[in-house]
Amino acid sequence: MAIHQSLPLDLKSNTLISQLQQDIINNFQRGLPLCEKPYQMMAEKLSTAEHSYIEVQIFEAIQGLDELNIISRIGPVFDHKKAGASTLAAIAVPEEELDKVAGIVNQFEQVNHNYGREHDYNLWFVVTASDPVALNNTITRIEALTGYSVLVLPMEASYHIDLAFSINITDQQSALRNSNHLDTEQAIATQTGVEKLSETQKSQLRNGIEKGLPKVLTPYAVLAEQINATEQQVHQQIALWLDEGLIRRFGLVIKHRSLGFDANAMVVWNVPNEDMDSIANRLAKCPEVSLCYQRPRREGWPYNLFCMIHGRDRDVVLKQIKQIRASLALTHIEHDVLFSFKAYKQNGAKYGRSKGRAHG
Repeated sequence: MAIHQSLPLDLKSNTLISQLQQDIINNFQRGLPLCEKPYQMMAEKLSTAEHSYIEVQIFEAIQGLDELNIISRIGPVFDHKKAGASTLAAIAVPEEELDKVAGIVNQFEQVNHNYGREHDYNLWFVVTASDPVALNNTITRIEALTGYSVLVLPMEASYHIDLAFSINITDQQSALRNSNHLDTEQAIATQTGVEKLSETQKSQLRNGIEKGLPKVLTPYAVLAEQINATEQQVHQQIALWLDEGLIRRFGLVIKHRSLGFDANAMVVWNVPNEDMDSIANRLAKCPEVSLCYQRPRREGWPYNLFCMIHGRDRDVVLKQIKQIRASLALTHIEHDVLFSFKAYKQNGAKYGRSKGRAHG
């Protein structure tokens, strides 16, 4: 295959991306270099005997992905529990009001993901905030403005979270699970003696990278200037956050539906409490499963284990679910499958302090 060959990314829209852009997606959804010239290091990693890249080519290729609405941002994916307060939430909305209610929910900056799903609870969104009080205030405001009760389902345990997507790799989840992790210990060790950031600077840096790195060739230098620190301090702090688990991965954040992954199923299970760890750990190891976590049961909602399966073909996803149920001996476990049918919002999470106000 030629290095510059363009391949169809999404047969429905006939979008084309280059081989270089595919390689960037496959290699840098985590492990983005922490150095003065990250795009130059990426170019060195992706260069082959047939073709040598330079940093401008990498930067322009990523800008092209941004223009195609394939990437949400380049930056951190925070661990929700460590970064602040968050919850998955749902509303049962009459079909004729769904778009209107979704629009109201979208006005809240604390809502970062919002999807329509096939179920009586047909609007599903994620709310993040600086603390539980702010989170509850936001939920209360959403209920007041929409006129509907919100089903609140915070995460109780995480068994697998690795929402990364490969192109032209059959086993797309396992291909990325163990690839290209940043060696944070090495990054920290090479910067011994660097003065640590103040708490104010740490807060400023977190706010600065939540929305993604600056779109320049030297993004860390820009961040350092914004918080009155050195570039080495910025590198070290991000590496420390990765090492501590506050940041789960650091790199390209992909809009999976733009890659053609629009047959996405949230599979929910009613698992006996005593069997939760056993079943969840086995589900988490299935290569088709990108997310697996425990959430509480509620009145009228009996399910306590959630997993996501992202695919391009609905029938294939349903077949995968059937195979998983059979291979893990889960056919006796009550379950339901909620396919998403519309993405109303997909942004990065914001944990800054606010009063739960909606825009507008």
